[in-house]
Amino acid sequence: METQRLSKILGNCPKETIEALAGPVMETRSVSVIRKPTKTLVMVRMQETVAKADFFLGELLACEALVEVEGQKGFALMAGDDTQKVLCAAVLDAVCKSRLPERKAIEDALLAEEEKIAESRRQEIRKHASSRVQFNTLDVEY
Repeated sequence: METQRLSKILGNCPKETIEALAGPVMETRSVSVIRKPTKTLVMVRMQETVAKADFFLGELLACEALVEVEGQKGFALMAGDDTQKVLCAAVLDAVCKSRLPERKAIEDALLAEEEKIAESRRQEIRKHASSRVQFNTLDVEY
């Protein structure tokens, strides 16, 4: 699984799911914490829609961790200040990059979670679709 997709899934997964997937790996495999989970600030970059100019919206509280599982490094950077969640996410990142036997089961569980997240978003969009407003512009020359 590519890193960007994995990060998107882990960022939207509930803490309980991430801990449930990482727990058995942390109990049975050699996990060394290279950079313990720490809080940090990340600049949020946005793009202005008309001129397509980049600008910084502000800072976002985030948490990051770097681990090594059986020789494979894993990194996680997540919005918020949940150090346990980011540590478990880093372990899952390392497992997904490795050739460990747990990898297939973890990736399957994450893909199922991705589908749950997508369905939840679709339901949210459907819920608000009836209140959608269509804006039309009237181009008039004077």
